[in-house]
Amino acid sequence: MNNIRQNVGIKTTIQTSIIITPEMKQSLAMLQMPLHELTTEINSILENNPLLEVIDNELQTDTDDQSDSEVDRKEDITDTVTSDEWQEYIGYDIKDDISYTPAKEDEFYDYEQYLSDTPTLYEHLMTQLKSSGIADDMMFIGEFIIGNLSDEGYFTLDKEESVKELNLEVAIDEDIDVDIELFEKILSVIKSFDPVGVAAESLNESIFIQIALLGEPKVYLDLIQELLNNYSDLLINYRYEDILKKMSIERDTFDHLLLLIKKTDPKPGLNYALSSTDYITPDVYILREKNKFEVSINESGLPAFKLNKYYINMFNKSSNDKESKQYVKDKIRNALWVIESLQKRQSAIRRVVTALIDVQHDFLIQGIDYIKPLKLKDISEITGLHESTISRVTSGKYAMTEHGLIELKSFFVKSIDNGGEDVSTTKIKSVLKDLIDKEDPNKPFSDQRLVEELSTVGLTIARRTVAKYRDELNIKTMSQRKRLKG
Repeated sequence: MNNIRQNVGIKTTIQTSIIITPEMKQSLAMLQMPLHELTTEINSILENNPLLEVIDNELQTDTDDQSDSEVDRKEDITDTVTSDEWQEYIGYDIKDDISYTPAKEDEFYDYEQYLSDTPTLYEHLMTQLKSSGIADDMMFIGEFIIGNLSDEGYFTLDKEESVKELNLEVAIDEDIDVDIELFEKILSVIKSFDPVGVAAESLNESIFIQIALLGEPKVYLDLIQELLNNYSDLLINYRYEDILKKMSIERDTFDHLLLLIKKTDPKPGLNYALSSTDYITPDVYILREKNKFEVSINESGLPAFKLNKYYINMFNKSSNDKESKQYVKDKIRNALWVIESLQKRQSAIRRVVTALIDVQHDFLIQGIDYIKPLKLKDISEITGLHESTISRVTSGKYAMTEHGLIELKSFFVKSIDNGGEDVSTTKIKSVLKDLIDKEDPNKPFSDQRLVEELSTVGLTIARRTVAKYRDELNIKTMSQRKRLKG
């Protein structure tokens, strides 16, 4: 009794934590992959999991045929494995889908009309810079960095000299002082942009940035860093045995490090220096019919596949062989996880793009002047998906629209507070450019006059902000415009 009284005052705290399993990592990775990467990943999975069997897409000519084949496949499974067995050994109900069919293109639409030229590396990175959250009056630093990248995507200028040059450019504005710390901070932001590894200051740094995003354990990242920093010369000259001795690692560990390095792109910016006949593969088409839009997910090239009947039979008959049974059990679980992950990816893309269309409907109909301020949080509230999921869905993926190829992240636009009303910076720049285009060539507007003109259309912007936006639009100063137009 005394023990009970003593324990009454004890406060119990329950803590929960999420353990990220390899399957969950795989699922999150597939969610983030654009189509070309996903296709490579799925083909690799099919090669390594004999339980998955490719389905001939040509045999699935219409909805009725697909429905019949689904019934046949489920009957094949139930002939050998009962629902209770699936629940006990696998953890999935027999009613769950056991195949994956990529989204089918609608032949009604002429997709060729949506094709547009690949954006340059500069354009691609500037789009990301403008939605990165960098302060407007610091944007010129990012533009300087992006404008000085090599075709391969590297930043090789001396940082100290770059800072001096930037300070000379903004000497007339006493409020701005660029130092090396600020410069490196903005350079670091650009290093997080797509393509992965861009803006690195060396090949080794680019490789390390790319590998760091593969989700490898820290021990491998440390070894990669040691290998690149200290033994890159030996690596280039294929002196692998010397590396093994100096790093004191096993051959299989080194082989894994070598495999990671081979997965990287040594020239991440080069794809954007190709001719205009090369295209980025869109992950989704936003198709318009009058004032309504439809979402068509592009999964062309992605194979359809199903569970393999032979191995299901093996699973059922290998009760006396624990090792074989465990092997097949693991492959079944992996196969089902892959199928479920792809289905969730397809659903998430459709939900997010549909929500983006609803919010940015006016932009898709009338053009860039009508794009609205938008945050990840806004789409999260509409779809019920977590912000991190939306970020993965929109990262590195493109939509083909009437306005050309648009990165999904470009639908998210920063805003400024305009007297209690949020206005997109994109719209402000558009109005600003229109005002300058229509000004009297003999009496061009000063930045202060532009502030006043903007206020007449309900846009309250500071003079310094007008100057920054004008610079970002590559529009000259008042005196320069007067000389040019004169």
